[in-house]
Amino acid sequence: MKTTMPFAAFTLSLLVPVLAQAQPVEQVVAQPNVSTAAALQLAERATQLAAERHMKICIAITDTDGHLLAFTRMQGAYAGCVDASIAKATSAARFAINTITFYDLARKENLAIGTIPGILPAVGGVVLKQGGAVVGSVGISGDTDLTEQKLAEDLSATFI
Repeated sequence: MKTTMPFAAFTLSLLVPVLAQAQPVEQVVAQPNVSTAAALQLAERATQLAAERHMKICIAITDTDGHLLAFTRMQGAYAGCVDASIAKATSAARFAINTITFYDLARKENLAIGTIPGILPAVGGVVLKQGGAVVGSVGISGDTDLTEQKLAEDLSATFI
């Protein structure tokens, strides 16, 4: 016990000057997110674009963390596209990458990538960016791979 106390005092004496010079730690950071109003507008815009293209789809818009902000299921869209569109948007947002990247990896290089929780190797999940930062995502499901991906990309391009 006698040797422990001097060692602890010595260690503390070394840390005091370091702690005195330390900069204050930022305790709260702001995270940019798409607003609910913007998410609702995007869902409406996606519905318009889909109708023009004769698509019957589900549209999911999430925030940066992948939490659902807006959702639309067009009349005639099949029930399975509800969960698929949400999963695509969630995967894109949480990994800050378009889900087509996971799709390509699963097909060409890494078949097991789809077993990682939260990753959906599918097309139609696209991130929304503002100033280079991911602020949310869109997920489209209910049509062919190419048309879902194109609509998601076109919708993302309208986000400013």
